[in-house]
Formats: sequence, structure tokens, C-alpha cells
Amino acid sequence: MNSRSDLVTLFVDTLTLSMAANAVIAMRLTKMAFGVVDPSQEAPLMVVEKIDAATEASLAAARSIAAGEPHHAAGRAMAVYKRRVDRNLRRLTRG
Repeated sequence: MNSRSDLVTLFVDTLTLSMAANAVIAMRLTKMAFGVVDPSQEAPLMVVEKIDAATEASLAAARSIAAGEPHHAAGRAMAVYKRRVDRNLRRLTRG
């Protein structure tokens, strides 16, 4: 991060992502509780997705550092989580 505006952008993106992630959790738990989705399929999917996202985000950050751009590491890791949370929001809000 080179400037204050970069930090503000990262903070806003983090806050936005945390709200979206909470919405995904709420939808998943509600759909499991009401039988809309099968908990025996959704629960393991949640775990696998978290492991995959953490791995992909770590690699994105590591690639930034290896490329001599450590100031982009956090933003690139955050982008991985954002894509995945957005994908889950779309999936869970369809029907």
C-alpha cells in the first residue's frame, strides 16, 4: 500500500466483503434449517470452499510478493474472497 487512499480502499473492501460473507452464512444456515438445501451436501461444501479460498488467496498474495509487488498482496487476496463470496451469493439467491 502506497498511500492513505489505498488503505481506505482496502478497509472499505474488507468491510463490504465481511457484510456479504455474513449474508452468505445467514442464507446457507436458513436454507439448511428450512430444508431448502441438503445439509449433508451444503455443510461439507462450506468447509471445502473455505480451504480452497484460503489456498487461492495465499497463492495470490505470494505471487504478488514474488513479483516484487508486496503492496498489492492484500488486495489480490481480498479479490479472491470477493469472487468466491459473490459466486455463493448468486447461487444461493437463485430460486
